[in-house]
Amino acid sequence: MEHPAIQQVVGHPEEYDEEDDDGSTRVEAALEGLHSHSTFRYKHKKRSKVWEEYKPVFLNGKVQFAECLYCHSRMSCKDSNGTSHLWRHQKICPGKEDVARRRLKDSYFPCVLLNENEPVTPSDPVNRIISETLGDINSVIPTRFKSKVWKEFLPVYVEGKLQAADCVHCHKRLSANKFGGRSHLSRHLQTCQARRGSYNHEKGAFYSPSLPSLKSKGQDELSPALTNGKVQIAEYSSKLLRSSNSCDTSPIGRPIQVVPADQSLPSPNFPSLKKQRTSFVTTTADIGTRKIDQEMAYQELARMIGSHGYPLSIVEHEEMRRFVKNLNPMIDAVSQDDMEGRCCALFQKQKAKLKDKLALSSQRVSLSASIWTPDRAEPTVTYLCLAAHFIDKDWKVHRMIIKFGMFRSSPADVERMIHCKEACVPEPESGAYNVIWDAIKDWNLDRKILSLISVGEVRNDVSSSKLKETLVEKKCLPIRGKLYDIACLDDVLNSIVSKVQRNIIHLVGDMVRDFFVAHTSSSWNQQQLLEVISDMSLKCPQEDAKWWHKFYFRLEVLLHFSKSFPSEEAVSPEDIRVAESICKVLRTFYRVIEVISTPSSPTANMYFNEIWKVRTVLQEEASNGHREITTMVMEMQETFNEYWKNTYLWLCVPVVLDPRFKISFIEFRLKRAFGLKAAGCLSDIRETLLELFNEYCGSMDQPNGGPPKSEAFDADDNDPLEDWDQHLNEQASSQQYTELDKYLEDGLVPRKDDFDILNWWMCHTTKYPTLAAIAQDILAMPASAVQSEAAFTNSGPVIPKHHSTLSIKTIEALVCTRDWMR
Repeated sequence: MEHPAIQQVVGHPEEYDEEDDDGSTRVEAALEGLHSHSTFRYKHKKRSKVWEEYKPVFLNGKVQFAECLYCHSRMSCKDSNGTSHLWRHQKICPGKEDVARRRLKDSYFPCVLLNENEPVTPSDPVNRIISETLGDINSVIPTRFKSKVWKEFLPVYVEGKLQAADCVHCHKRLSANKFGGRSHLSRHLQTCQARRGSYNHEKGAFYSPSLPSLKSKGQDELSPALTNGKVQIAEYSSKLLRSSNSCDTSPIGRPIQVVPADQSLPSPNFPSLKKQRTSFVTTTADIGTRKIDQEMAYQELARMIGSHGYPLSIVEHEEMRRFVKNLNPMIDAVSQDDMEGRCCALFQKQKAKLKDKLALSSQRVSLSASIWTPDRAEPTVTYLCLAAHFIDKDWKVHRMIIKFGMFRSSPADVERMIHCKEACVPEPESGAYNVIWDAIKDWNLDRKILSLISVGEVRNDVSSSKLKETLVEKKCLPIRGKLYDIACLDDVLNSIVSKVQRNIIHLVGDMVRDFFVAHTSSSWNQQQLLEVISDMSLKCPQEDAKWWHKFYFRLEVLLHFSKSFPSEEAVSPEDIRVAESICKVLRTFYRVIEVISTPSSPTANMYFNEIWKVRTVLQEEASNGHREITTMVMEMQETFNEYWKNTYLWLCVPVVLDPRFKISFIEFRLKRAFGLKAAGCLSDIRETLLELFNEYCGSMDQPNGGPPKSEAFDADDNDPLEDWDQHLNEQASSQQYTELDKYLEDGLVPRKDDFDILNWWMCHTTKYPTLAAIAQDILAMPASAVQSEAAFTNSGPVIPKHHSTLSIKTIEALVCTRDWMR
């Protein structure tokens, strides 16, 4: 007697070429007859009894493997192998003792389609995957559909519930939940254009709800397939459905072989099943998930546009639409206006998160303001970009753009008014005041502002001074705004070099031009020049670089070439000395801008040393024996000294908070540089530091911003304990002063290359709580308002051409989103 479970494997094709009365093939009958006791008909010369203990696995009508019914081990079983290895396995099979339980468990098992390349008849169950138990199937599929409309629709289930219906003629998907009724399905059948052609060859043919409609050769189809009580979409190859010729659409009746779904499937070349691990059926999300995925796809597209600055019109490009349709035909095309709205919605979502982050932070914020222009020859509008700099509770430096508004606009810019549907900014409303003040109110920074670093165009604006007066009047700035209005350092250095542009061109302009003309005329000289440039390891300036950056780069190449090839004598020794002096000054300026504009956001304690390098090199070259160079450098010193006079407090306070230097380093530098005149500067630095310390002590004592107790009791003239409260306040102040004194008196921390000042203050917050709060705010102050990628460009930060025609709100959303996603 053969094992009953063997009958669940399909035999040879010729044995099942007839259909039952109900239209199902004998393949289905074989799957349903798992409990019958008919013998297993295996056409072979020798019939071994060992097959009572094994289940044969067929591939293209031939037995290729034998699966043990007890332990489910699969062994090769070709004609040349024999069956002795099968007998040996039965003697040592570990699962044979539990045969009764395993027979019951193996009665029903999930299966998948195997013969991908074989055609099927309309009644073959091509999209049916047997559930693990009949109870699972019955819990999902109703026993019958009362409406006749289901003869021409395919039901689609989501999480075990009927959600949609696919027309078997035009394949259109309609809603079919239990609340919508079925009348709309009947109306669709009356107007379905593809329905008439469906019965040209088989009039009145009944299509089972579980069967896909037949399509012409070369087409693919999505049909629902049940897996463990849930509906998934199974994609079948067009090779599964094919006609005998181009005119005859009747399918060739051949059976479908199946194997258990938990077994690995063979490749077309039939290698060992143990090595083949790829599943044949590709499943995707159901219809409910597709709607969610489509929305997610739009959001990801908005993130891509925001992150990389792509034009919004990219969603309407024919190439993009074809690309999306090839990925997933279910995703609908989106218009440029829709994508603009989604980008703005993404901006608002990200903005809300960042506002909450700043609201929960108790630290002060430093602002930097720069001017952006459209990428065009003659911009008619300029924008103000406002960025916030702060150190979070984990002592990490952050920089993010919080506002992007219109700074100036031309009244004659009619084209922009038409494109963006917005008028130019009126003269009284233009400038920095409205943009910065709106950002302060929007982000709730009125009590958190520490300083503002801005470029010359913003600092020279009339409304900028008005803004500072407003902030001081509202008591928004600490120590009456002494650290508030700071000039952008790289903007100052650029102005210093531009002031002596004519002098530089006059001294070395002809020399540089003649050198490069002579050394680019032949291939040999060009090769020498490229070798020198490759050894320099200096970044080549961009096409839009500032004039002095290009000039400095060429001077470096000239000097390196003279050292590498001294025999060439391309430049006279006198010209070399002049070039070295000018190159030394420009090199210092270039490296200082590199440090202060780096994307890593350096801490403020580094700025003093960088500025001191500029002062030192100017002082050295001012004593140069060359009269013209001395005159030029002295002119540069005038502008630098004016900058030093206005910003030395801002530069020195962060150095005092560096435990490696403190105030002793400032005294050392200033006394050697200014002699007796340094006493006034040192006195101002000490007073500023003490005033800042006292103010932070008061804010820490009054976390809610209320007045101190002494001020509250001043309102009551008859308070008998007023003198006692004053005594307690004075005593507390004297105790607080010891924290600053103790820090200044403690020894210096040894200088190391890997010293992390933020980590040091984080570790010493308990020891110096007030000074740590000050350091957390002071060290976040930037020196430059321009990011590194635009610090050396001639035009500065620019708006791409494809964004300059958008409204200011959309531009702000795109600029801010791109900055936040970096």
